[in-house]
Amino acid sequence: SAPAITAPAPAVAEAVAPASPPPPPVEQARRYKTNAPASAQFDLHVDRRDADGTKWQGVAAMAWDNRGDTYQLKLEVGLSMLITRINLLVLTSEGLIDDSGIVPVTATEKRHARSQTATHFNRSAKAITFSATTATAPWQEGVQDKATVPFQLAAIGRADVNQLAGNIDILVGEEKEATVFRFQLVGEEELETKMGRLVTWHLRRPPKPGTYSSQLDIWLAPSMQWYPVQIRNTEASGALTTQTVTQIRVNDATGK
Repeated sequence: SAPAITAPAPAVAEAVAPASPPPPPVEQARRYKTNAPASAQFDLHVDRRDADGTKWQGVAAMAWDNRGDTYQLKLEVGLSMLITRINLLVLTSEGLIDDSGIVPVTATEKRHARSQTATHFNRSAKAITFSATTATAPWQEGVQDKATVPFQLAAIGRADVNQLAGNIDILVGEEKEATVFRFQLVGEEELETKMGRLVTWHLRRPPKPGTYSSQLDIWLAPSMQWYPVQIRNTEASGALTTQTVTQIRVNDATGK
């Protein structure tokens, strides 16, 4: 939010009222060694249970393009109909790849029946700006957007699995603000998927009172470049959305 503007003290006042304190700085996230995974396309099955118990299914497609020093990422989530497909959510991200991992420059979000929003990450100005608000947030090394978080976690695991012990803090620029997502390692779990049984590492961002009310779970597959193979969002209302991989097509078998 914009800093408060203190009105000038009346001329007759003997003491000037103290200015409002500046907004608190964004908590500094940890730094990690990274090794971003190779380019791949993902097909996912979407299971959704609304807060009222209504269930529906859909499909998602995720395209991760690692070009060495730059990247592009796109996620489309939709309902498959008999004749057509309705896109419920489209996320895009593009930027750089360096020693800190994925470095977003521009991220967009488009939800069904809503205008697209954009988030801009300006490294040189050390600022994150948003099309949906005039507010800005401080940029810091390691900052991600919503689409890149699972791939940055993969890059951290690929570089050194021991980094996943303890709290994993990642600053995330969303539509209107930047928030530190704190992930914790739940443990190793086996997932049944259309690709067979996958051994995964399960990471969880529990709800954080006063910041975000939803829980985010991500399952990474070490045998498959630490790709995210399942993502689940549990909302405060009880609504649950799970995306599970059905197919992965890796572009670069060497796994840069």
